[in-house]
Amino acid sequence: MRHYTLFIYILLALLPAGAVAQNATLSTAEAAQDTAMSTIDSLQQELQELKMRELVMRNALEASGKSAREDSIRRAQQQQRIDSLRQVTPGTPVVIEGDTLLLLYTGLGGESLRLRADDIARRILLAGKTLALTPDSVHLFESEYTSDIMCGETVMMRVSDLDGLWNGMSRQELAEQYQQAIAQRIDQLQRQYGLKTKLKEVGWAFILIVAQIVLFVLTARLIRRLRQKTLNQMHHGMSPLIIKGYTLLNIRQRARIQLIGTRVLQILLVLAQLLISLPLLFSIFPETAHFTRKMIYYVWVPLRDIMLSTVGYIPNLIKIVLVIYLVHWILRVVRHMANEIEAGRLKFDRFYSDWAKPTYQIFRIFAIAFTLIVIWSLLPGSDSGVFKGVSIFVAALFSLGSTTTIGNLISGIIITYMRPYVIGDFVRIGESEGTVIEQNAFITRLRDIKNNIVTVPNNSILQLQTLNYTAAVRRGGLIVHSDFTFTYKVPRATIEKYLIEGAMRCHLLSKHPKPFVLVTQLEDFYTRYEINAYTRNSHQLPDVYSELHKHILDVFREHDLEPTSSHFVTVKQ
Repeated sequence: MRHYTLFIYILLALLPAGAVAQNATLSTAEAAQDTAMSTIDSLQQELQELKMRELVMRNALEASGKSAREDSIRRAQQQQRIDSLRQVTPGTPVVIEGDTLLLLYTGLGGESLRLRADDIARRILLAGKTLALTPDSVHLFESEYTSDIMCGETVMMRVSDLDGLWNGMSRQELAEQYQQAIAQRIDQLQRQYGLKTKLKEVGWAFILIVAQIVLFVLTARLIRRLRQKTLNQMHHGMSPLIIKGYTLLNIRQRARIQLIGTRVLQILLVLAQLLISLPLLFSIFPETAHFTRKMIYYVWVPLRDIMLSTVGYIPNLIKIVLVIYLVHWILRVVRHMANEIEAGRLKFDRFYSDWAKPTYQIFRIFAIAFTLIVIWSLLPGSDSGVFKGVSIFVAALFSLGSTTTIGNLISGIIITYMRPYVIGDFVRIGESEGTVIEQNAFITRLRDIKNNIVTVPNNSILQLQTLNYTAAVRRGGLIVHSDFTFTYKVPRATIEKYLIEGAMRCHLLSKHPKPFVLVTQLEDFYTRYEINAYTRNSHQLPDVYSELHKHILDVFREHDLEPTSSHFVTVKQ
């Protein structure tokens, strides 16, 4: 601009000299002079216009320079703020199938940062999974405010100046960097989802399906052969399963179990094949690969956890086995001692042989309870809330529902050590009378004279009167007695003589000590006599009384005497 102005000044300086020369040579041409004057006026006007333009342009340049300086300062301040924010801002990743492609620090056009990242990822995935696409179609398009990364006619991503500031580079440099990253990722997606890859995946899937069908057919043939072999053996050659003379399974039952076993084997083989083939089939296609991970998680991960838990539980299992083994051998030793005491080969002062078995049972209960207490904390899941809740529930049920049972158990222990009777004694418990055939911790069983089995709870025995006829026999003899009444007309000595004579005729009564007669009561019209005799046949009391009454009646009939009434009672002495 300055060179142009200097040229105008020189031209104006030369114009007067040219005009004088022209006037000297053409003094007579007034028209030419007028033309020169008009030309000078026009040039002067143009010179003024150029000066004005120069002034305007100079002002514009000064203003633009000032604006540029202000923009530069503003840009530097903005960059400084962004640098400070970058230290605390992690950025939002653009994730493609679990891999982070790039980081975004700002939104664009009113769009949130998260939504912008998701849209970019979605467009890249859509382009990468297109069957027919080349990475060369990814190119860069520059606009006034953004640099657009294009894939064909689709905008993959827009890069703004603010994105460049956040990444410490210009917008164009950042766009080129993002273009390369997006092109590489689309190329990778194409290798995974492209047409050639799809054809290969379909081919492998077809081969796997055919192989699985072949395995199904072979499995079905194997099961048919096994079933046919079982049927043939059932008719020829199969024998019943006999254990120690007991036929546990006959031929038909054994064959049926084998047929069921072959069906179960077929189901297990098919499930095992599917557990292998289905994950392989799903893993062929990237779109269904997540099903493989889920199947592995639902099937193999629990099995792995079970194996790891089992291996981790081995130390506690060893402790439990050692405790149980030790208690088992202690119980065997105590049981052997109890058997020896019960058989009479081992004796302790004031410890009866019939105490041996119940004492062993009580010791066994306490030993098992102690074992459970020791190993309780070693059991798997014993510290879980569910395990504790179930334990409390079971304990509550046991406490509420076993009151009578516990009472019978305690009564059985008391009866055992009180020894009111032993097995084989003939006893009377309340209204029940018979021979004791069983005594355990809860009940006592009697066999009465009619061969009926009477069960009496131990808790009731402590509340009822118990008569042990056999114990009286062991202590010297059981006295049986019957009452007879006669009128006062019959002499007392005669009646006593006849009663003793009838008792002496009984073979089931003892002759020594001799029978004796008691006058028990004097009624208004008759006298009551009681014949007493000893017997050692406590288990035949009904026969003893029957024989006694028969002989007494025979003696009275022989002497023409007749009792007015009779009453029979049995007591223990």
